[in-house]
Amino acid sequence: MIKVKEVYELLNEKYPYCIQEDYDNSGIMADFGREIDKIVVSLDITNSVVDYAASQGAQLIVSHHPIIFRPIRSISFHTPLQRLAAAGISAVSAHTNFDIADGGVNDALASRLDLQNVQPVFKVSEKPVNGATRKNYIGRAGDLPREMTPGELAAFVGERLRGIPTMEYVDGGRPVRRVAVGGGACGEFIFECAENGIDAFVTGECKHHELLYAKDNGITMMAAGHYATENVALVALAQTLQEGFPDVQVEITRVDDPISFVSR
Repeated sequence: MIKVKEVYELLNEKYPYCIQEDYDNSGIMADFGREIDKIVVSLDITNSVVDYAASQGAQLIVSHHPIIFRPIRSISFHTPLQRLAAAGISAVSAHTNFDIADGGVNDALASRLDLQNVQPVFKVSEKPVNGATRKNYIGRAGDLPREMTPGELAAFVGERLRGIPTMEYVDGGRPVRRVAVGGGACGEFIFECAENGIDAFVTGECKHHELLYAKDNGITMMAAGHYATENVALVALAQTLQEGFPDVQVEITRVDDPISFVSR
């Protein structure tokens, strides 16, 4: 049996919490003091995730997105936080520190797309770590195994991200070899792609003016879905927990992307 603090310390060693972005709220979200022999890993903590964890007898949920992000002004039974409390299930999140750290979200995304010669891109901050200043990069860039057209890359990304049925993308009008990835909502980094020699940028979601910039500057840009571009990293998160606590049962939730798609 282990405690919530031990889980936090393991995650802190692998994905240091001191490198999280200043706006973030990663860490221990709730600790109800129970000993832990089963952990559920999830992208988000929703009502259905809490209900699932309770049905499986889990004492802890480890999520990517924090369940508490902004100040809480009220609580009702219809909220995931209240359901956690009622079930006595603790919660720990690893958000931007998991995005940034080696072996985190964007390394997992780069690996899923078979990128080679992967390097960090898109510096977001500098933080003190172990007495030194660490430069933190949220994205990764690498080379495809072969040159692709923008359409071929779109099909490849869709297939590699578990067959997502549709995605928005801008055709940059030229062949693609060097690809940057930024899981989740990283559309703002399109403005740094040209200076990094990037032919295509794969992220989860982006804004209209970011797509326009990509088109005008000959960069293929894909909004492949927040869930799809980050869910790929849950295997790495679960593996970290399982290797750190071999006697604890660790399970990735089977709760799917909440977004539905309309086909024409």
